[in-house]
Formats: sequence, structure tokens, C-alpha cells
Amino acid sequence: EYIKCFGLNLPGGLSVSRPARNADVLISHLVRFSAVLQSHFAGEIGWDGVNILIAPYLSSLPKREVAQLAQKLLFDFSQQAVARGGQPVFADLHLYWDIPRHLSSIPAIGPGGVPTGKGYAEYLDDARRFLVEIFEIYLDGDGAGRPFFFPRPILHVGENFWSDPEAHEIRLLASRVAAEKGNPHFFFERDKKAWLANRMNRGKEGGRGRPRNQKAEPWRWRCSALQSITLNLPRLGYTSLGNDTLLFSRLSALMELAAMACEEKRYYIERLLSFGEDGPLSLLTMRLDGQAYYRMATSACLIGMVGLNELVKIQKGEELHQSEEARKYGNKIISHMKTVADRLSRRTGMEFILEQSPAESASGRFARLDLRYHSPFSGRVTKGDLSKEEVYYTNSTCLAASATLPALQRVQWDGAFHPMIEGETLTPIWLGDNSISPEEIANFLH
Repeated sequence: EYIKCFGLNLPGGLSVSRPARNADVLISHLVRFSAVLQSHFAGEIGWDGVNILIAPYLSSLPKREVAQLAQKLLFDFSQQAVARGGQPVFADLHLYWDIPRHLSSIPAIGPGGVPTGKGYAEYLDDARRFLVEIFEIYLDGDGAGRPFFFPRPILHVGENFWSDPEAHEIRLLASRVAAEKGNPHFFFERDKKAWLANRMNRGKEGGRGRPRNQKAEPWRWRCSALQSITLNLPRLGYTSLGNDTLLFSRLSALMELAAMACEEKRYYIERLLSFGEDGPLSLLTMRLDGQAYYRMATSACLIGMVGLNELVKIQKGEELHQSEEARKYGNKIISHMKTVADRLSRRTGMEFILEQSPAESASGRFARLDLRYHSPFSGRVTKGDLSKEEVYYTNSTCLAASATLPALQRVQWDGAFHPMIEGETLTPIWLGDNSISPEEIANFLH
């Protein structure tokens, strides 16, 4: 909505683009702005309700043109090699089959940044048309038939997604893409508030409560993570020597240290922002909507973790998948972390929330460091090939990837940790070399 209202008008830019009058230009603005944001943020750039918010531009377009726009969206995003190391933009497209409650009554903004006089609920058919075409392109893949790894499609599904007969096509299509390309992330809406609405409602304006006018002014719906810090949980086990009291004390102290790092980061970023458009973060200080684009009030500090599975093994002698006692102990650790994060939020006025760190590289780095400093104990816990030092810890709160469990059992046990983790939570399901039909995947998700 920000781009639709204000066009592409960036500090230091040599030209200004007025609000887009057609979908093709709007998508170009979206991709270019994402590339600029990627130079300021290390994590993913997420866009909510993409198929819904573009829908007012699609009403008069035939199927062929809508398909072409979906193709442009995915190819333009995937070919922007502007992230670290020349990678494509790390972007998430949040997509919906139904109009979520936080968007249904919002006045729709159409071509030229002008309200259309309708609510987004009246653009449901066009939003669904675009959604189907997006997944058709994901199914086709790029020019060589390879998957589009970015942008990631995050398909939000609620109860109506399974009961609506009209959703049958997209259920099977998304499931087929999952089976053949592995792209989709299925985001289960388990409560009445959509993810963004819930996140924005938690924001604070100088400690005085919720941001004002959030519902009436969706172009101000933006939030971010100021910092993400990942804790090495197995190392706490090596240094606590089986003593629970010592373990939880050291875990609290480690989270206090993480909070100090976030506070210093905040102070540093605020100093850079204070230079305004003359400083290095001029993009984040632009005030096209009357407020600085980057809003510290709706910025959270994420505290993640690596190796819960290995810490439980150190303390209890079993991994998470091996006994209910082990899972209860793991739940106790994450519950303690949630309590400490809440206490830090109250004490500092900042927002600390737990996340599941993806940590593909950190999990290996932590394991190698612990082999160096905590052998031979660590050698009995780390996973991988010790002889080659190709070792790692299990990501975040996940169960061991090597555990032979039915997929549904893995989802249930892994998901038991999710209610305490308000950042991103993810349960990966590996299909391996098995041939699984779209119908099987759809039934499993339901």
C-alpha cells in the first residue's frame, strides 16, 4: 500500500515515479523497492497479501495478461542479484485464498494511488485468479524448469480453505507444486487475527499503547526485526555438567547478554537515523506518509536458538523424539526462555520475542567450535561426520532430521513448541525420493 500510495520516491534517487497506474508498473516498483530494502536488511523482505493488494489493477485484464503478470512477478524477483554475495532478493510473498479480516473492510487503493470506493472483499475473484496464476508459474519453474527458490510463496490457509469447494483447484495446485518443486510454505491461521495484524497490534508508540490509525491507514503497516541473535544451547549443557539450576541460571544470563547487544544495536541505529536524509540510512528516514519509514516502535529483537535437541540429550540422555520425558524437558527450556524474554521486554521497553533460527551455517559453526573447546563430551552429541569435521546441531527446536517418524507425528511433536515462539516457526517435511501425489499432500495438510 505504501508503494501504491506514494510511488517510487527514494532519497538520493535521480528520478521519481508517481503511483503506478497499471499492474505491470506496480510490480516493477515492488521489485525495485525490495532490492533497495535488501541493502538495508539482512533478513527476508516480506510483503503481505500480494495477490489481494494487486487485485484492483486486474479487474479488466484477461487470463493471459494476468498469467504474464504472475510470470513477471516471479522472474523479476528471482533475477535481482542484489543481496549479499550476489544472491537474489530474499523475499516472501504472503498469499491468501480468502480475504483476511484485517483487509476485508479496508478501502481498496487502485491505479494512481486513488481509492476505488470498494473494500478488498469485493476484489476476491481477481485476487483468486492471480493466486492461481502465481502457483502455475511456480509449477512451471524458470526457463530451465528449475524451482524459484525466491521469492518464497507463503500460502495462508484457514478453515474455509478446506471446506470451500471452489478452493479445490488451488489446494491441489499448491500441493502439486509442493510435491514437484518444494516451494510452498503453508501458513496455518490458527486464530482470528492474521499474522501481520497480530504483529502490528503488539507494537508500541513510545510505550503509549498501540500505533494509531493502523486499521484506517494500511500504508503504515510495517514492522521489522532490529536484530536476530542465536544462542548455542548445547554449550550450556557442556558447562552446566547436568546441574539444572546452573543450566537455567546460565540460560537467563545468556539472554540478558543478548538483550544488552540489542540495546546497543538500537542505540547505534538511532544515532544513524538521527542524521536523517543526510545520513547513511536516509531511505529509512523518508517521511512520505508523515512518519519515518523505519519505525523503531514496531521493531522487535529476535532471540533464536540452535540445538535444543542436543541440549536435551546432554541433560536427559535422550533426544526429543525418543521419549515424552525428553520432550517435556525441552518444553521446560523453551518456556523458561519465553518467560525471560517477556521479562526483558517489560524491563527495557523493547520487544524481545523468540524465533526458530534457521541457522544453517551457525549450527555447523557452533558444533565445530564446541568440538574444539568441549571435547570429548561434544563429540558424543554433535551430528555429522566427526572425521571430516562436517558436523552440526539440530536447528532450533526441531526434532532430529534423522529421526524415523511419520510426518504427522513429527508435525505434532515439533509443533508443541510453536505456541511459545512468536517469531517465525517452521516444520520442514522432507519428501525424499518418494513419489507423493498432490492429493496425499492436500489430505495431510488438512
